[in-house]
Amino acid sequence: MHGEAEYFKSILDNLTGGFVSVDLDGAVVYVNPMAGRILHLPDTGSLVGKAYSAALAGFPALRDVVRDALKTHKTVHRAELSVLHADKPMVIGYSTLQVRNPKGDYLGIGVIFQDLTFVSRG
Repeated sequence: MHGEAEYFKSILDNLTGGFVSVDLDGAVVYVNPMAGRILHLPDTGSLVGKAYSAALAGFPALRDVVRDALKTHKTVHRAELSVLHADKPMVIGYSTLQVRNPKGDYLGIGVIFQDLTFVSRG
């Protein structure tokens, strides 16, 4: 099973968008490297296990997306939000997904996102 888990982690690591996953208790389960690049987070691994509210404290709009997805279990397709990085606004396009096991039990949520700042200005 180790090989399969490593394979799936590699898929997430190589996504062209950022990905953050949070469990039902609100703990960050996974942050891929692209999420770190988009949000300018130097060490995404240090966020794992932290409460999403603390891990995403610098990005209140994204933190609110996670909170709403956990609370409502609703899936969002192709929405946008604005975040600040170094006092410069960024436009983030995102979608949320429900994380369920094969039996259908709800385990948490995932958010996949991209920096649309230059796309939306162009």
